[in-house]
Formats: sequence, C-alpha cells, structure tokens
Amino acid sequence: MKIGIDARIIFKRGVGRYISNLVFNLLKIDKENQYYLYLDKNSQLKEYIDSKNCILKRLNISNAFLFQQYYLPLAVKKDGIDILHGTDNTIPYISPFFKKKSIVTIHDTMFIRPIKRAILRPTLKQKFIDVYNKISIPASAKKADHIITVSDYSKKDIIKYLKIDENKITTIKESVNEKYKIIKDEKMIKRIKEKYKITKPYILASAASDLRKNSERLLESFNIFNNTVENKYQLVITSIGEKELKTTNILEKIQQLNLEKYVILTGYVSDDDLVFLYNGAFIFLFPSIWEGFGLQVLEAFSCGVPVITSDGTSLSEIAENAAYLVNPFSVDDIVHALLELEKNDVKRENLIEKGLNRIKEFSWLKAAQGTLELYKKVVGNG
Repeated sequence: MKIGIDARIIFKRGVGRYISNLVFNLLKIDKENQYYLYLDKNSQLKEYIDSKNCILKRLNISNAFLFQQYYLPLAVKKDGIDILHGTDNTIPYISPFFKKKSIVTIHDTMFIRPIKRAILRPTLKQKFIDVYNKISIPASAKKADHIITVSDYSKKDIIKYLKIDENKITTIKESVNEKYKIIKDEKMIKRIKEKYKITKPYILASAASDLRKNSERLLESFNIFNNTVENKYQLVITSIGEKELKTTNILEKIQQLNLEKYVILTGYVSDDDLVFLYNGAFIFLFPSIWEGFGLQVLEAFSCGVPVITSDGTSLSEIAENAAYLVNPFSVDDIVHALLELEKNDVKRENLIEKGLNRIKEFSWLKAAQGTLELYKKVVGNG
C-alpha cells in the first residue's frame, strides 16, 4: 500500500507536532507499506527521517491553497498513492485529478467563529486563511472517506457543526514526544533561566494571537496573585512571536497592569528549551477557553509540573482529575487556584503525581497503530 501524507507543516508548533510524531511512530511500527511525505517549498525538516519505506517529495510551491488543491493531487496521481492523509484539517476537494481514497484529520471546529471573535486585529493573511478554512474544512469533511479527530469533544463538535455521521469519525488521541520528561539537571535549568532572563520562581504559560487563549484574564489573574504574594513570581509566556503580538492587546495589558518587570515573553522556543522551561516552572497555567486537544497539558504532566487549566471543552477530558480545573471566564477562580497551589505543597505534589499517572494513558505508538488500521480499512473497503 502506498500512503501519502500531507506533511507541508511538519515540525511546526501545534499541528506540525501531530504530523511529526505520527510519522515517526508510523515508520516505527510499519515496515511493509510505502510512505510518501509531501512537503512544500518552505517545509523544514528539524529532525532526520531515516526509513527505507519513506520517500520525501518536495513540491515547488509555497502557497497553501495551490499546494493542497493543485500540486498535491497531481503528485498523488503520479505516484500512484492508494490513500492520502490530510493531516491539517483539509484534503484536495476541488481538483478533478484527485480520485483516491482519503482520510482527513480535523483537529477542532474553531473555524466556525467569526474572525473578529478569534483575533483582535487580524492581518490580511489571517483573514484569507479564515475564509479558506470556512470553505475547505466542511468540503474536506464531506469528501474524505473517513475523519480522524483528536478528542471526543472535537468529535461531538464535528457531528454538530458539520453534520457528519458519527460512524465516519474516529477519535485517536495525541500524546507527547518522549523528550518531554522530568529532568534533574539543575545546571541546565539554570542556564535556560539565564538565557530567558528569568530571575524569580515562575509561572509558565502559553499564548497565541487567538483570543481563545484567554491572555487578558491570564495577565489579570497573575497580577492579583503576584501582588498578594508580594511579587514573588514572574510570568513566563511562550509560543507567541512579534508578528502575532501585534494582533493582540497583550503588550498593552502588560503596560496597563505595570507588569513589565514581572512578565517575560520568550517568543517561539525550541522543544529542547521548552522541556527545560516546563521543568523549571512552579506551575503551568493554561486557562484556554477552547481547545481541540490541549497538548500543552500533557507536556506539563510529563515534565512533572502541576497544571491549572480550564474546566471546559477538551481540556477537562484530557486532564481529568490530574489538573486543577478552573472556570476560564473567572479571574477570581484562576487567582484562587494559584493561591491554593502556592500555599499547599501537598496539593501540588498530589497533582504532579496524578499528572505523571495520567500521561501513561496516552501513547503515540497506539495513535499510530490506530491510524494505520484506518488506512487499511479505508483502502480495503475500496
């Protein structure tokens, strides 16, 4: 069987992590089938892919629409692919060249929101992407032979908003890369703190341009908490770059609350640095309003960090009782959680232990095995 995988954004944050981990584990368990990884002009391989049954095909285009709807179906036809896996919510649905079996992974249904409810000051590019997703994701869901999603919460949303039969959807949950683990090397953790100018115990958080990340309430909660404990902590926010910052009000909020001395914006960091940042953190705070999966929660669990996260969407499903769950719309609730974990070492240690046990229930090998079985089933039905 020849299996094509849309790997255009492999190794990038978010969906790119899903692609890279899935590919590595598929190649680990499957030595019989041939895999074709389709890259675009700008795709970067941050790790070496060494497998005799894997072929990398770089298509000479950087535009995502043209890649998915024209260049990719032509390449799939030429290579005689038996099944194509669209890993980033979409598959070719326009091209007359594409008549192969297909599976699409739809990670969430956030595309249903009006762009103004998603991003405070959207760029022209973000507006185009929003329009493309609103058209392409529903069309891909209907055209695909089967849909993979990453949580039961997202499955319910796909059924509700896209009107897809539940028998056409399989939940295959993600996991974390094995590099996310407890690290005892205090010298390396100290070096990472120095690299990012961290001088106090710190709360680790993750941001993005999307309003669902709840960055405003995150900052308000930290401000009240830190004032209550005599400014003992810093807030370290990762995963948002300068361009994205310009589409948010994060910098304005930091200035408004006079938090310049206490908030560190790291920008994008490598996975290697992020592992150390998790390990050095006092708490991982993730009060996101909407997540299709919430991989950061599992990363924190793996690194032995107590987690405060939201009590809704997929986050409560993924975390269960291993995290301190809060109402993401309540600053008081978030502050109360921070104060309780700050003063209660027993509760912190209990959450750390529960997190380490919870992460054992997630496996990329199991995810790869479930995905491979679907490939066989869909092609077999053909």
